[in-house]
Amino acid sequence: MLEKIAPFFIGFIILCIIAEAVYSAKKKLGLYEIKDTWTSIYFGILGVVTRIAFKGINLLFWIWLAALTPLKIETSVLSIAVLFLLNELIYYWFHRWSHEIPILWATHVNHHSSVKMNFSVAARTPFLNAIYHILFWIPLPLLGFSPLDILAVETISFFFAFVQHTTVIPKLGFFEWFLNTPSHHRVHHAMNEEYINKNYGNVLIIYDRLFGTFKAEQHQPVYGITKNPIRRNIVNITLHGWKELNKKS
Repeated sequence: MLEKIAPFFIGFIILCIIAEAVYSAKKKLGLYEIKDTWTSIYFGILGVVTRIAFKGINLLFWIWLAALTPLKIETSVLSIAVLFLLNELIYYWFHRWSHEIPILWATHVNHHSSVKMNFSVAARTPFLNAIYHILFWIPLPLLGFSPLDILAVETISFFFAFVQHTTVIPKLGFFEWFLNTPSHHRVHHAMNEEYINKNYGNVLIIYDRLFGTFKAEQHQPVYGITKNPIRRNIVNITLHGWKELNKKS
């Protein structure tokens, strides 16, 4: 099923990038820079390749874990809703620790290396986290959730994050209270002092509100990281986090 859905998501992503780039050019907003965008595409390709490569490994691992537990949760609307909330909770801590733990940040920093904020930045995935990403989701098959359901919910939620990477969508009123909107995610990508390490949610923003990491967008965000790599050098961006980690060791 996911193989059938993925091409539509990818096609939608490409159309959104083109539409936003054209809109930016007509309005002279400067949202895109050619070399910066190609860097994002480079990381996007690596991200898709590693995600496909590890998808089967993840599923087999979750099936093996599910066989170890006597707990079995039948697929239903309620079970999917609960699974979605638990997936969001796991993602929150996975994302938060990717910022707070140096060795995880060394991988994740790639995603924050652009000083632009547009749909192409969503493709700038921290592709190496596919190696350890699976470990954070271990509780779900042990609780009895279907591995296929876990894979579907996690994958669809992953694609949803694409729409958050833009400056052309304004605040969304009532939805700002529970969804991780583009406004909230602009805060997450900003290096303004008051915005650093805020808004870790994926689809929802409720766990940020619950755990004290929520910050509303109040001032113009300045995008990038405080120790910015040379943005136009792909090798430098890829290794930047590991170089910084090595300096601290």
